[in-house]
Amino acid sequence: MNEVFDKVKAFEVGGVDYITKPFQAQEVLARVEHQLQLRRLTQQLLEQNARLQQEVHQREMAEAEVRKALSKEQELNQLKSYFVSMVSHEFRNPLTAILGFAEFMKDCSQQLSEQKKQEYLRQIEESARRMTALLNDVLSIGQAEAGKLEFNPQPLAVEEFCDDLVEEIKRVNSAQHRIAFSSQRQLTKACMDKNLLRQILTNLLSNAIKYSPEGSTVTFNLVCQDGEAIFHIKDEGIGISPEDQQQLFESFHRGSNVGKISGTGLGLTIVKTAVDLHGGQIAVKSEVGTGTTFSVAIPLNNSSQNARTD
Repeated sequence: MNEVFDKVKAFEVGGVDYITKPFQAQEVLARVEHQLQLRRLTQQLLEQNARLQQEVHQREMAEAEVRKALSKEQELNQLKSYFVSMVSHEFRNPLTAILGFAEFMKDCSQQLSEQKKQEYLRQIEESARRMTALLNDVLSIGQAEAGKLEFNPQPLAVEEFCDDLVEEIKRVNSAQHRIAFSSQRQLTKACMDKNLLRQILTNLLSNAIKYSPEGSTVTFNLVCQDGEAIFHIKDEGIGISPEDQQQLFESFHRGSNVGKISGTGLGLTIVKTAVDLHGGQIAVKSEVGTGTTFSVAIPLNNSSQNARTD
């Protein structure tokens, strides 16, 4: 009984074999060889199991990548469809206006007063500007997504640039909105990308006008200090909800309260990209029904080497 009990206890504590005394050398060698063979086989099984687990993991990762790629392709197809629909819609209105006013002026030029002619020409100019702005936005988004949006900082008189831009926008929107521009008048010299800065300010000012009631004032303030040009653009418009602010700079995103106000959802994406290329920052403060203030801070002296690429 003691021998059986001892064997059971030995197996319980982890023994895998036993030798009884007195033992035979040949038996000991055979049992040792047997255990070594078992160990080799066990090790082989463990290695094969590890390889199988790795293969399973790799296949799961490959399947996940395929699913991700398919999902991305589906998302891109949806975006393309939306993009084509959006661009077609946004082009149709100004193009219709241009053709309509041009044909009317051609057919009824003799009956139109000089004031009416100037009004129709202004409408044609405004529609052409809208189409140009949309084209610029579309091209910029395409270049940005391909990593080919050019950044060419050049010497620039910031205040003079802003003066000219405001006057240009006023010519088109003077009847509907007032733009109040102010600056320190220090004739500040800077090094910025003129085209990108134009897109930043034009998009922000155009949005401020578009989403504000007629007769309201858009305030545009420029402060140059501590090596930065800080642009504040404030409107009295519909405002942006906290939820929409979380997605404000995503392509095609538009506020939930825009209603029938036309737009592409591209402008602020381009603004953010252009600000980043300058190594600058953009912030927004807004209250629904009260208005919105965008603040853009851009280093006065930029170079293509110190621009952000993230």
